[in-house]
Amino acid sequence: MITIDQARTLYEAAGDSTHDFDHVLRVYHLAKRIGQAESADMVVLRTATLLHDIARPDQDSGRVPDHAVEGAHRAQEILDGQPPEFVEAVAHAIETHRFRADHPPQTLEAQILYDADKLDAIGAVGIARAFAYGVHRGQRLWAEPDANEHTAMKEFAVKLCKVKDSLFTETARAIARERHTFMVEFFQRMAAEVVGAK
Repeated sequence: MITIDQARTLYEAAGDSTHDFDHVLRVYHLAKRIGQAESADMVVLRTATLLHDIARPDQDSGRVPDHAVEGAHRAQEILDGQPPEFVEAVAHAIETHRFRADHPPQTLEAQILYDADKLDAIGAVGIARAFAYGVHRGQRLWAEPDANEHTAMKEFAVKLCKVKDSLFTETARAIARERHTFMVEFFQRMAAEVVGAK
């Protein structure tokens, strides 16, 4: 329904490298891998994935409170004229790709988009994104996770270490286990290096 090149034009306002179109493409590849393994509706999944962060720059700038809700509305406008059940399936997947306990993804395609988006936050890419975000925000390279400041280490200790247990599909959970192990080893190594133990 929408091509990668068409979707790319919707992300020209992306403000940082953690949620730019490269992120969308990584999520797209993960969603494709998971969707094929889990027998998802690939047209719904592909469309939702390409559109899932179109309102992210507006959230980052404070113009909208929730990019997932706003992105779902924009997707409905973009897909106007398509079959209503298709549009609703895409909008639901976009609206629920952000973690909210009161509004979890209900369809397989929505669960896969959620899983793929969260997988991009862990592993080697997740570590790189955590540090890129820190640089963008002027954070220190390192501080203990209990320090009263945000760093990549604190992001791992508070949020990223829990991602693997929040996923819906078995395919995503298998990918997450390896990525999680890599992250744990990386941050253990970094903790040792900053005090000269390695």
